[in-house]
Amino acid sequence: MIAKKNNFKSDYKNDILKEMNSEGIYEPPKTLSFISPSKIDHIPQEEYDQLVEPYREAMTRLEVRMNGLNEDYRKKYRDYPIHNIQARIKSRKSIEKKLDSKSLPVTAYTAKDNLTDIAGIRVICYFVEDIFSILSLVKAQTDLLILKESDYIHYPKESGYKSYHMVLGIPVYRIEGMQYYPVEIQFRTLAMDLWASMEHRICYKGETPDETTDAFRLYSGELSEMERRMKHLLDEGNIEYLMQLCKAAEGGQQTQYTALVQEVVARAHQTLDN
Repeated sequence: MIAKKNNFKSDYKNDILKEMNSEGIYEPPKTLSFISPSKIDHIPQEEYDQLVEPYREAMTRLEVRMNGLNEDYRKKYRDYPIHNIQARIKSRKSIEKKLDSKSLPVTAYTAKDNLTDIAGIRVICYFVEDIFSILSLVKAQTDLLILKESDYIHYPKESGYKSYHMVLGIPVYRIEGMQYYPVEIQFRTLAMDLWASMEHRICYKGETPDETTDAFRLYSGELSEMERRMKHLLDEGNIEYLMQLCKAAEGGQQTQYTALVQEVVARAHQTLDN
């Protein structure tokens, strides 16, 4: 195999793409015509466009696949595990900044050989159980390569961050034949995404006071507990109680959890209607 897997986090090295190349699985597209690496501190726009083109195709293929799996799951189990999917291609400036932070030459060649997050998608699910349901379907796709797995759900980061990360090799077909391109995929629940979005907004740049860091660790646990209780209510069929929570919020008792409550209620009604 290209990369080892275990139950919680697989070892991964920056030279994974070179390893793929040596085994004939991945190689730079022959249609790219990058200039020879030189002492520059930026990637020319034309080279950036050539670099990301196949990654964009790989990302689109994976997004279509995830939507298809979500629909198949609905047909079989009368339920949707995925709330929404977000996709992005790393900007030129972001690639340059990351290469510089790694003390690597700022070139398209270096980006292609060392970065696995040029393309990425984020899959937002309702509950933790939904994440692992869709994960099992992804791992059953025989044409996709699992290059890396990091389970930050069972093993959260010290900050309180929770998510499940994978890097998948996606087949892209060109004139020269089929080649694999890495796409990073993050699985989160709505609660995890709320936490990560707010933490990024407040703590990402600059020094963060200890009390703020401690508060976010606390919030992470509170959101997880709230999500667990909502899942229990949903499993027990206590839809009316969830609706009461929404009505209380609409009456002025707004909390940072109101939107999540409303999403869960909507999903519950959707499940019942089906």
